[in-house]
Amino acid sequence: MTKRRHKRYTKRVETEFSAADKVFKGISSDFSEKGIFIRTNHGFVPDTVVEISLLLPDGTTSRLKGIVRHTVKSQLKMVKNGMGIEIIESDDAYARFLREELIGMPQDGRDSAGARDLQTTRTPDAEEEEYIVRECRACGTKNRIAASKLSLGPKCGRCGSSLT
Repeated sequence: MTKRRHKRYTKRVETEFSAADKVFKGISSDFSEKGIFIRTNHGFVPDTVVEISLLLPDGTTSRLKGIVRHTVKSQLKMVKNGMGIEIIESDDAYARFLREELIGMPQDGRDSAGARDLQTTRTPDAEEEEYIVRECRACGTKNRIAASKLSLGPKCGRCGSSLT
């Protein structure tokens, strides 16, 4: 069972973000109706309000406002550094990007804001996969494993030891 409330979509999009007159660039790689993950080495502390500009694939720019919910900073190459952002303000361009580019729904004559509730566009087949958390006996790291992958002999993400 997962804590996520909204379905995630993966696509790499160039991003510029700022807070307190500091402007940085990154790559947004994980999108949902109410959040994004920005891959960057310049993460802000949680609860920081950030202004975000996404350069969308169709050449338009979407402007968002969000709150940093978590920041990841690690020296490990396997870990993606960045920030999880909860979106508190979005524009029509972002709603259109989610609907047409990520979800795959064509423009159907609805209002341009388009997403009264994007969650209602999900099919019953799009249920979230169940995950299990296993602690590595060697290093103590907690690893999240898809229940369907347990039979494949998962290994610790930090040290590579077997988790079975």
